[in-house]
Amino acid sequence: MIPAEWDKKEIVWRDKPFYKSRYRSFLHVPINIGKKITEGMKAIGEAGLVSEQMVLSKNDTMWGAEILIPISQRTGRFKTELVTGRFFTRLFEGNYADMKKWIKETKRYCESRGLAAKEFIFWYATCPKCAKKYEDKVQIVVFARVG
Repeated sequence: MIPAEWDKKEIVWRDKPFYKSRYRSFLHVPINIGKKITEGMKAIGEAGLVSEQMVLSKNDTMWGAEILIPISQRTGRFKTELVTGRFFTRLFEGNYADMKKWIKETKRYCESRGLAAKEFIFWYATCPKCAKKYEDKVQIVVFARVG
């Protein structure tokens, strides 16, 4: 489980490199994310890079999304994305069906700090298979890019 210190945290990234791939989802619920994470970790290791214990998701459609795994440096061996921005985080626990509510709460949190949320990136700390062990409860950190 993710420690509470991820809730209401401010993060600033400047050209932070991430391994980048796509996975399928159904109504925003990840389907083959585990396979894509495994492939990514293998590629990162084969490139001689180090990754952090975090996998972020950019949910751009109900049917798929990008995964971003933080890596130690950029490489030409696979797709990467450099992320720059200021983010506020919120930690939530519940069901995937609560995602809209969590996004609204995160927007309100940003607004309470005088900033507008421009983009959302998600850290699914509990995988869908693991969620079944916890009565379908998941932990998700919502990253809101503000500006």
